[in-house]
Amino acid sequence: MQTASLSPYFIDRVSHVREDNVWIQAQLDAGSTRLIAVYQSSVLCHNYDPGRPCFLSHSQVTAAPESLVFLGQVDGITYFSLSIQTSEAAEQLCSAQQATFQAYAVSAPMLESEYHELLSLACFSSYWHSRNHYCGSCASATEISSAGHMRVCTSTDCAQRYFPSMDPAIIVLIEHEDRCLLGRQAHWPETMYSTLAGFVEPGETIEAAVAREVNEEAGIQIEDIRYHSSQAWLFPNSLMLGFNAKATSTDLQLDANELEAAAWFTRDQIRAQPQMLPNQISISYALIQDWLNR
Repeated sequence: MQTASLSPYFIDRVSHVREDNVWIQAQLDAGSTRLIAVYQSSVLCHNYDPGRPCFLSHSQVTAAPESLVFLGQVDGITYFSLSIQTSEAAEQLCSAQQATFQAYAVSAPMLESEYHELLSLACFSSYWHSRNHYCGSCASATEISSAGHMRVCTSTDCAQRYFPSMDPAIIVLIEHEDRCLLGRQAHWPETMYSTLAGFVEPGETIEAAVAREVNEEAGIQIEDIRYHSSQAWLFPNSLMLGFNAKATSTDLQLDANELEAAAWFTRDQIRAQPQMLPNQISISYALIQDWLNR
């Protein structure tokens, strides 16, 4: 059983320093520290090189502490996300840096691979904070804490604490003899097919979610459900848990609300149509490639 994450890069979260405001400030003041600017799930990228993020230093921006989240360190370099709050601020930053905000979900395949984990984490942090400005218990305002890894209710009578979380989702490559099952949704690029996926429901085991989603979307039963790998798919806040499984039959009954089409493909058919494959940074692509290479 394979248990490795898809990401070959490691962010040192150094979580023990998140409460050390002196250390955090020293990192912000350091010349080597990089800020990743995010505006509405878009990342600031150079105009002259759209595949390269435009990293900022703290001295280049006027940022309130509420806009900054400490992400961690990579190869000794400290990274923060910087949430841009208004279209005016976004336009000013683009003009000053000769850069453009690019939707991360769209531009991710073009960006240098070493930055994927950092950029997706920066987008997620911005997304989560933007949706947790108020306490779910008493409706008071919340404020940022622990260098952005927590929000706390400002009401002293409540003081509820909120932590970022991701929604568990499953994705599965189903095979039967020498073919695998791939499907497509109506809004995808015209030729693209991918593995089946769905969210884990409350009170449900991950394996049960795999079997249920496949049955609901494709109308087939599966067995031999095996874990493959995982990927933080922060578009905007999912943790994708990848599996392999075997179908007990090949007769499909599709849910038209979920899939526009689905079919069984041989390895030769997929290799002959590389344009049908999903995003190369996705776990679905990894699942398919692993099956092709067996």
